[in-house]
Amino acid sequence: MNWNINLPLRPKNIEEMLGQSQFAQNLIYYESTASTNTLANKLAEEGAPEGTLVLTEYQTAGKGRKGRRWLSQRYLNLLFSILLRPSLPPNQMFSLTMILALAAMDGINESSGLQTWIKWPNDLYVGHKKLGGILTEISIKGKKVDYVVLGLGLNVNWNPGKGQDLLYPSTSILAETGIVSPREHLLIGIVKLFEEYYLDILRGEIEDYHRRWNQYSMIIGRSVEIISDQETVRGTVLLIDREGALIIRDEEGKEQKVFSGDLSVVLEGKDEGAGYGQAS
Repeated sequence: MNWNINLPLRPKNIEEMLGQSQFAQNLIYYESTASTNTLANKLAEEGAPEGTLVLTEYQTAGKGRKGRRWLSQRYLNLLFSILLRPSLPPNQMFSLTMILALAAMDGINESSGLQTWIKWPNDLYVGHKKLGGILTEISIKGKKVDYVVLGLGLNVNWNPGKGQDLLYPSTSILAETGIVSPREHLLIGIVKLFEEYYLDILRGEIEDYHRRWNQYSMIIGRSVEIISDQETVRGTVLLIDREGALIIRDEEGKEQKVFSGDLSVVLEGKDEGAGYGQAS
């Protein structure tokens, strides 16, 4: 395998290929930064416009859910954040995480033929191995959403070999297909799809995306355990609602709504693997 094919991203080339997309208008690129989400939040507070796209090759303090780390080697993967200022109520913010996951899933499938699955609340998987994760951060002023930052970390051409310090089973597009993916084309495909889906969400056209989210969820109908700061809940997943809550039937046969927590799939009484630890 010729790893030299993985050259640094070219911001000017990305802008040209994005064309008239709003995400080509304020593209910020650093070869290294603490975290694309941290930088995007800072830019948002300074008044950066919707559509700001922050890219990097390497994060010194990559952020995941609950303060966990997201680790990635230089020039091999995609690490980016999108800044939005949506005219949506706070209870619809999950739809943005939902459509970024779907855009990534569709972009990966179009570019490589690889089918991925969505693990609630914010991860992409192939089989039982994690391919990528999303971190959504929301700023609310008064009762309105001021801005939203969506970060995606996606394993593209990284080779997860033995002996690496991984907290959970991981994979990459390369590991699954044996083919090196042109990262710029994959990035552009995902961003363009996300923009299309985002405009639909702003028009209130959410039903098809909500249906597809559940269709490609890897946990619907599965027995799961969700551990949160307040409690541990076990049950069977019925669906994920439009606000992102997990609807489960618990061990007593009652339906419960769970908004957050670390999720493990349970198989024949054994933990099949939570996939958390570095979840973005």
